[in-house]
Amino acid sequence: MTANSDRPGGAGSRVRRRFPARARLLAGVAALAAVLLAAGCSASSSSSTSSAAATSSAAAASAAATQSASPAGSAGPGTDIGLTATTIKVGIIADVNNPLVPGLFKDSVTAVQAWAAGLNANGGLAGRKVVVDFCDSQLNPNATTNCVIKACQNDFALVGTSANALEDLSDIDGCKNAAGKAIGIANLAAFAFPPESCDPDTYLVSGLGPFCATAKDNPQTYTVPVGDTRYFIAHNSGLHGIWLYDSDDPTFKITETPLFKAESGLGIKEDGQGFYAVSGAAPQSALTPYIQQIKASGSTFVYDDVTTSAMALLRREAQLQGVSSVKVWLCNSGCYDPKFYAQGGATVNGTYASLVDLPWLSDYTANPALDKLVTEVGGTKNLDNNAVNSFVSALLFQDAVEKATANGGTLDRQTLFTALNNDETSFDADGIIGPVNIGARASSDCSVLVQLVNGVWQRVDPVKPGTFDCSPANLVTLKMNTTS
Repeated sequence: MTANSDRPGGAGSRVRRRFPARARLLAGVAALAAVLLAAGCSASSSSSTSSAAATSSAAAASAAATQSASPAGSAGPGTDIGLTATTIKVGIIADVNNPLVPGLFKDSVTAVQAWAAGLNANGGLAGRKVVVDFCDSQLNPNATTNCVIKACQNDFALVGTSANALEDLSDIDGCKNAAGKAIGIANLAAFAFPPESCDPDTYLVSGLGPFCATAKDNPQTYTVPVGDTRYFIAHNSGLHGIWLYDSDDPTFKITETPLFKAESGLGIKEDGQGFYAVSGAAPQSALTPYIQQIKASGSTFVYDDVTTSAMALLRREAQLQGVSSVKVWLCNSGCYDPKFYAQGGATVNGTYASLVDLPWLSDYTANPALDKLVTEVGGTKNLDNNAVNSFVSALLFQDAVEKATANGGTLDRQTLFTALNNDETSFDADGIIGPVNIGARASSDCSVLVQLVNGVWQRVDPVKPGTFDCSPANLVTLKMNTTS
């Protein structure tokens, strides 16, 4: 989700359906944006560091930088919409100028532009200059639709898409290539909600796994990340508590409650009704009933997967009500941001968050590609999880183009789709994420657990910078009916 949601479903995994039903959600969309990409991030690590992740990190360290990976030279064969012998034009659709949260995904656009600038300074991509075509979707369905239509007509692919109001997937799937064939346009999204996250032309670094193929079944099949849960259980005996999810969109129940059920199944006992739906726009006073449940049960575990602001308010209310039993306060990756401490102050110290990408506030010094990004955007102050996810999407596009054109291959929209579907079986964004099978729409088993200590986010598991825990046990598959 930084937009920080890293749960199953799309790098996070919260997917929305109908924009008009999100009025309350959009009132708190800034915080939600951080939640969205964190969907996949929320389930993280166990105590062992994966050698595969370490290898990925080492490979990244041996490279001068991701952006210099594409050598200068003559462009390979291939033309299509947005593609000439000298340029590749990519679109990024993002909610920036809007009345609710001005500048919401501004840093995401900056990150993609920085990626292109770095490539162009080192010879471009596949012998071509990369041109970034930004279209502001403005948190508006009509503006979003217009942006998609524009991209279909002018851009080779969509990279780092961050559009909360993307509703009509027919504009993506029915997009015609230069030959007039409706083959679609590749949508490499920074985050997406169902049904977008299940769309065959959309690619995410943390997919919904088997859910998309079983969405109409009863029950559905889910694969969810539980690495953080394994860590908590290993370090705390007899955990029990409650889970909160965002009630502002029905798809949040679909993407979040299976994770909760898996965590409960591993040994965290449910207090009260276990899983509670909470509006992301709820004031602190509305959180009192949940705090009362925590007090009545003496809960030792609380996972707030709503919004970063909701977590800050929940911690404040807990302090006000004298709650002292909780050992684990868990938030999604949206909380991994300096703004979270600025919002909650010392009250939110001790909060955990689970990430599927490197903790960019500190680990950029251990990863050349991330370090290059931080330098080009002018420091970590100009980044957030949304921006990092968009950057990772850009690296995925770059890698797929390089695979499509390897050995003189022709580049067009169809060969790009082929590379994304067949060749991206272990994409790791030069070590910024753990290896994941993009074409299979798989969830990643790699994660990092961090904790806020005295206002600073610190690694908890694994502790070595630049590494992930990639145990296969970090993924659990279960059947559950969430759609009725």
